Amino acid sequence: MIRRRRPRLESPAALSIAAVAVGLAFGGCDRGDSTSPRHGSIFERTRPSDLKVLLIGIDGATFDVADPLLKAGNMPTLARLIERGSYARLRSENPMLSPAIWTTIATGMPRRLHQIHDFLSRGRGDAAHPVLTSTADRKTLAIWNLVGPFAKSVGVIGWWVTWPAEPVRGFVVSDRVAHSRWQSWTAGPTDRNLTYPESLIDEIKTLVVDPMKPPMDEIGALADWTESERKEMLAARHPIPFHGPSVLKFGYCEQSTYENVALRLLPKGQPDLSLVFLIATDPISHTFWHYFQPAAFRAGVDADAARRLGRVIPGMYEHNDRYLSALLSAVDPKTVVIIVSDHGFQPSGKLPSETTSIDYREVGIERTESLGRPVNVGMTGIHHLDGFFAASGGPIRKGAVPTTQPTVLDVTPTILALMGLPVARDMPGRVLTELIEPEFLAKHPVTYIDSYEDYIDRAAISQAAQGDESQRLEYLKSLGYIGESTTQPGMLE
Repeated sequence: MIRRRRPRLESPAALSIAAVAVGLAFGGCDRGDSTSPRHGSIFERTRPSDLKVLLIGIDGATFDVADPLLKAGNMPTLARLIERGSYARLRSENPMLSPAIWTTIATGMPRRLHQIHDFLSRGRGDAAHPVLTSTADRKTLAIWNLVGPFAKSVGVIGWWVTWPAEPVRGFVVSDRVAHSRWQSWTAGPTDRNLTYPESLIDEIKTLVVDPMKPPMDEIGALADWTESERKEMLAARHPIPFHGPSVLKFGYCEQSTYENVALRLLPKGQPDLSLVFLIATDPISHTFWHYFQPAAFRAGVDADAARRLGRVIPGMYEHNDRYLSALLSAVDPKTVVIIVSDHGFQPSGKLPSETTSIDYREVGIERTESLGRPVNVGMTGIHHLDGFFAASGGPIRKGAVPTTQPTVLDVTPTILALMGLPVARDMPGRVLTELIEPEFLAKHPVTYIDSYEDYIDRAAISQAAQGDESQRLEYLKSLGYIGESTTQPGMLE
């Protein structure tokens, strides 16, 4: 059984006092003080590695699609990473709901502890006015909360459940910066706390891709679209469930926004840990799988439509590979690159029904019923428990094979070990030591603490994230993340 510890600190104001009292030594205490209390010694004695880590999340990526493309030479960047490192099918967990699993990946904690269960908040909103999950709903620390106390910087771009953006030693570009399909179906503010520092939104807002002005040259290259499909895609004001063109447009524009942001921010000062999230593979796999794998659908798929649209899914994988090439060119070549997905995909065997409760009228398609509540997109592709894992660079062993199938719980412990930071015993996953060179582990042996909850107050971070900029600045000062003279909180030096 995993024991949860009650946080020792209760508020940003209390943190400022308690940081000195318990010797947290996040930069504000004298590390040379021999009288420093025991709880501060974790930061004094930890000697982080000098590795930079880039974690790339690709929603719904599966080797079932990637393998044929790799063999055909159509994903050369991923092929080079795999050849130099290790890969495996990453085991997900049921129910396979993306916000929950991506939060598990980022926290190393199961959902019964981090309490992100679904797309919608269980504690806020109601059936008439559903509210998306947010950082206020998360009850455990994420990896971007853990590295700052060790003077390690972090950059988070587009990751699920990162709004309101939390104060970190670095920056956060939350999942509300770009317009998502879920925002179309739920209520909630979208004009504040989009980034940390909050002023960062002014720098990146020109990089947001407007779905009403989509890059049709890029989207058009993914398939042989009919004129009607192009018109529907352009006319759609919201992503419509089961309607492939509109879902693709919004997913593609959302991902393009974060692609642009990563290419703008990372070359300016790559953090020690970067997280970049690519979402488009998931929604298009839901809505285009019957065209990609028509033989799996007994009801029959129109042969011409399959010919024209069957390239959308592999085309998106090839797009991701080209983007991966650009992203790797923008970071330190010694960076450890880890690519994961939250689950895989498989055919449902069922085609969308004409009687599906859905409203297509906004693109001129007559249907009689409308949505009763927010739903996920499409049913021709459904989730599979086997996702995607690849690691390469630095001390990652070439050709190493995991001794047991890695899981979504193993990602955060492994990253902490690579960065030379303690792994918490209350994280159920394991460090994938078999993938790491023995020489590195000898120099940076895996160390453990009982729980990060003993040192960092999750509730205080959440409170600061929802406050104004001055409150979050005070919180960072209380942790020692920044000094009194810092003029740009959170940005890299």
